[in-house]
Parts: sequence; C-alpha cells; structure tokens
Amino acid sequence: MKGIVFLGDRRCEVREFPKPQPEHGEVLIRITATGICGSDLHVYRSPESSDQIRGHEPCGVVVEVGPGVVKLQPGDRVSVHHHHGCGVCANCARGETVACLYDHKVYGVGRPGSFAEYMTAGERNCIPLPPSVSFVDGVFMACVGATAYAALRRLEAVAHESVAVFGLGPVGLSAVLVGKAMGLRVIGSDVLPERVELGKKCGADAVVNAAEQDVVAAVREFSAIPGVPWVEGVDYVVETSGSTAARECILPSLRRLGKAAIVGVGSTEKVINPSDIHGRAATIIGSVVFPLGWSWDFARFLAASGMSFEPAVTHRFTLDDAEVALRTADEGHCGKVLFVPD
Repeated sequence: MKGIVFLGDRRCEVREFPKPQPEHGEVLIRITATGICGSDLHVYRSPESSDQIRGHEPCGVVVEVGPGVVKLQPGDRVSVHHHHGCGVCANCARGETVACLYDHKVYGVGRPGSFAEYMTAGERNCIPLPPSVSFVDGVFMACVGATAYAALRRLEAVAHESVAVFGLGPVGLSAVLVGKAMGLRVIGSDVLPERVELGKKCGADAVVNAAEQDVVAAVREFSAIPGVPWVEGVDYVVETSGSTAARECILPSLRRLGKAAIVGVGSTEKVINPSDIHGRAATIIGSVVFPLGWSWDFARFLAASGMSFEPAVTHRFTLDDAEVALRTADEGHCGKVLFVPD
C-alpha cells in the first residue's frame, strides 16, 4: 500500500508499505478520507525525518478485525480518536487519553498513521459513524471538529449567546460551524482574506479582517444590544490561532463574567494580566483536543443537528499529490485540506 512519510524541512515522500495486520483488539481500516492537521504541519516543518506514516485524522471502513475485537465488524464506517493511551491509567479511565500517564503515542506520531491506504487502530478508539454522517465529517470528528466542539462544551456555551472565534483555520472554522449549530451568534476574525471569506461561507454572523480592522472594537460592536448598556463584549471567546495579537484581544473582547478557551498552539509570550481576569471576573481555560468519551457525544450531535463540515473543506488530493497537498496546507491560504486515497 501507499503511505506518506516526512523527510524533514517541509519534504515528504510517498512510499510502498506492507498492508498492516490487526493485532489483538485492533481492526484494519481502509482509509476513505483523512485530513492534514496543524499538528501534522508542525512536524512537516521540523528537521525531523522518519520512516513512520504520518496523519492522525482517520476515517474509513473496517475491512478486517483482529482477535479480541468485540463489537466492530467488516463494513462498519468509523472515525478514529487519534490519542491511543494505555486504557488503564486514571486519566484514560476518564477518557482523557490525550493525558495518558503511560502511553503518549498518537496515530501518526509513535504509531503508524492515516496518510495511507490502510491503517490499524484499536477498537476502543473507533467511533462508528451514524448513517447520516459523511466520511468528510468523520475526518473532522477525528480531531479538529471535535476539538472545537470540546472547547464550546467546556465553556458551557448556551444557545442565543455570543462567541468570538479568533483564527479561522480548520479549527476556527469548525468552531464557527459547531457554534452556529448550537444556536450561538458567532463573529470570526483572521488576518488572511481567504480565511475571512471562509468564515462567511461557514455561517459566521460577522467576520473581521484583523489585518485591517480593530478586532476588539468590532467584537464589542457585534455584542452590543440596544437598550442594554451593561452588555459590552461577547459571552465567549475561542482562541484558535495561537498568536500573541489574538490573545491580547481575549479579555477586552469579553463581557463581565465571560469565558474564554485557549485552543491554539503557538506563542509563548505572557500577554494576559491576572488583574484583568480578576476585574472582569472572567474565566479562562485551556482546551486540548477532547476526551475519547466525548467522541460518541459528538457523533450524536452531528446526527441530531444535521450539520456538516463540508463548507470548511477547500482542497482534496490523492496520496500521490502529497507534496502539493502539504504545501497548500502549509501556506495557509485555504481551509481544510484532505487526502482522499484512490
């Protein structure tokens, strides 16, 4: 089978690999779609070279089951939660495989990933897709869409309230789509014109080009309610860009008692003053990926809401187009980039 490896410094290669065989508790999945995530790009840009198949947003069809598999069978459509975990430590018992105490391996980093025609995955990591949920939506279930869902869920977002999404890459666009499906009023911002337009396409009630406009002023104007002078700022902020400039906008954009989730990875500058948090009685949380158990909740949410992540997808490539696909995603003038193996 074909698989993609990273050679370091933005270089990659399509190689031939033996088709994997499922071990105890595993299934073999034929990949129907898989996405390029920002986390993949961090590795792609690094000098690291590896013979391991990359990719951690798998979706596909079970074609074979290994010994010890209890529920899945050939023909089942599944998305795969990418943090494997040991399955037995205290954090895994809570579904927080991302914080496993003993096994930090991730599909695509430590375990063979999904930039291939086939991959194996543990049965407990496989989330069956409801009939109405597409393979494309299954890709978003595997990482970026569920990450956005987890951030809004951790914020305890309530329909009719307002949220500002800073950064309109794939996670931010997912937050716009999920927020709208939850009944929220959404304003999004980015510095790239293409992504600002994608924010509109994904249904944001308002968008801001942060390279041209004052983001805080736009957010406060968006959140203003005529005749209600004490509402100055949105109820929630979801920060997905990881940029210093965006993080500086978090607290000034929030109303008193507002909440913010920091999702993006990037800047390490100390830009948030605890006194500002205190003065607004604000809540700021970190939201890293999502618990395995919430994947099942998210599948039900997608089926019940009827929403789709299709508006966030701008490019589809075969595995043979790996160089072009990764360069497209790396340049950032796009939404979600997918591999759709032959």
